[in-house]
Amino acid sequence: MTIQFSIDADDFLTHQLFIASRSTRIQKKRRKSQVILPLIYVTLGLIALVQSSIFLAILFFMVAVLWYFIYPLWERQHYVKHYKEFIAENYKNRLGQMATVDFSDDFILAKDNVSESKVLTKGIKEICEIPSLILIKLTSGPSFVLPKNKIANCDSLQSFLQRLAHRLNIKYEVSETWEWK
Repeated sequence: MTIQFSIDADDFLTHQLFIASRSTRIQKKRRKSQVILPLIYVTLGLIALVQSSIFLAILFFMVAVLWYFIYPLWERQHYVKHYKEFIAENYKNRLGQMATVDFSDDFILAKDNVSESKVLTKGIKEICEIPSLILIKLTSGPSFVLPKNKIANCDSLQSFLQRLAHRLNIKYEVSETWEWK
């Protein structure tokens, strides 16, 4: 099965955000960032309360609550900005270029305007399907990023990949409700 498509910055951005959302290291960092500063402000508020500075205590408590609820919104946009800059710097030569990926039972052959790679299918770690992309994650680390809306025969590709995953006994995850949070 052969497919052709072009990939744009939004596809790479979605891929990066999906990987970040599944990274335990990044999840821990995001939770810590959301909780630690509010705890410091609550502690300062308690100290101010003990010292009978009610106004200062209320101010610290309000900042803690605001930080806890508003920081995740800011942080979400911060990640988007960071990855957009990363993509602009590192993938600028791949954006908008036509790529051809040839799938067989034994290997995947990918070609674009400057490179060609051949990967054995036994090197596939898992296949993830999110609303806009199909990601074929390799045991060596990188992934094939396949934008669903730019592939003419996406349904047959999905069927082929599901059969391949079953044959290789690897996970085929469908996360149709995934979104960056």
